[in-house]
Amino acid sequence: MTMDDAVAFYRAHGYVVVPDLLDAAEIAELRAVTDRVAATADGSGTETPVFDFDEAVGGAPPAIQRIKKPHRVDPFYAALSHHPKILAMLAKIIGPDIRLSHSKINMKAANGGAALEWHQDWAFAPHTNMDTCVVSLMIDEARPTNGAMQVLPESQLGPLLEHHDADGYFEGAIDVAAAGLDMGDAVSLEGPAGTVAFHHPLTIHGSGVNRSGDPRRILFLEYAAADAFPLFYHVDWPEYESRMVAGASSSAVRIEPHVIKLPFPSRAGSSIYKIQANAKAKFFATTA
Repeated sequence: MTMDDAVAFYRAHGYVVVPDLLDAAEIAELRAVTDRVAATADGSGTETPVFDFDEAVGGAPPAIQRIKKPHRVDPFYAALSHHPKILAMLAKIIGPDIRLSHSKINMKAANGGAALEWHQDWAFAPHTNMDTCVVSLMIDEARPTNGAMQVLPESQLGPLLEHHDADGYFEGAIDVAAAGLDMGDAVSLEGPAGTVAFHHPLTIHGSGVNRSGDPRRILFLEYAAADAFPLFYHVDWPEYESRMVAGASSSAVRIEPHVIKLPFPSRAGSSIYKIQANAKAKFFATTA
């Protein structure tokens, strides 16, 4: 698949999987750095500025659920956010002036790593225009049994579905039955370590519990066009500018007409796992 073919597929279906984007040395370093960072967790299960944890099960120490903002944790991740092949794809998808919006590593531990309910990223991260894109780098092989991410093709065409409950609180998940969605059409984003996927902010996606004996870790790098201004958090301008990864920044903001519903109020802060724990209608089973 050429890059133009990949971009055409992305525009038609709301996602694309690109194998072999990272070379063997980059994959090995990604895995080694992630292992090294994870090893610094103290095992207490207490949330820190770097780590979130699954709930402890059966007396075992709690597993790491998320590494928060890894681009600030280790310079390797920051460098990876500037990867020329990733930026070349993004330039065709959202334009040449690109800012890293956010990063995280979601970690599904073997035999029970938590599910993430179906959702659209636009519900969490609205901007003044929709030139944003999420890039997923598979640190481990991803397959259905270990909780590979799934997407609903063509859902990027909209609409933005409800992610709030009947009381008006943001619960970060779609009630699949109420929305009339047929999840039989969902596609698993599978591949060996080093596979990279791109998805649109309106693409409906989620992932089940890890039912295998192998971990499933994904580095998510979230990007926006430089003139797409975030509508959901305060901007510290020097820090905001430090996340430019390609092209030129400007204080000009491009505003386009899109449906926006802010991810407020929330009963559980900003963690998707904690927010979704309050969701009344769940699609995925909660245990392995």
